[in-house]
Amino acid sequence: MWCDFLSRNYFLKSLYNEMPELKNVRIEEISIHEEGQMVTITFDMPYYADNPPKKWKELEDNVVLVSLDFFQLQEISITANSSYYRGDIDIYKDESELIVVKINGTVNALIKAECGLIQTVTTYLKEES
Repeated sequence: MWCDFLSRNYFLKSLYNEMPELKNVRIEEISIHEEGQMVTITFDMPYYADNPPKKWKELEDNVVLVSLDFFQLQEISITANSSYYRGDIDIYKDESELIVVKINGTVNALIKAECGLIQTVTTYLKEES
């Protein structure tokens, strides 16, 4: 499971009976920080939480938004052909134990980092269009 490779994953895991694959998700942000030593990726989960906390149940929000931080980058490349980022996100460890993040869609990215963590898990209301 993709979140097993990230620190601080307990809360996110508790929200879902089975962790969804990250297929064709809306990508809010890909940002590079600290002179290329850190990358943040923020995206919508494919569907709302199966087991939302009590505080969330009181809200009318319908989307779970996750931010991941990756540190000690070894490689990064990003290309985009649209101003609306959607894509499949794969996260795994390679043979050298680096965390690999591949994004394929309207934005393509390859990130290799020594460590990664789940920075935030929040919700928001997406108006139906």
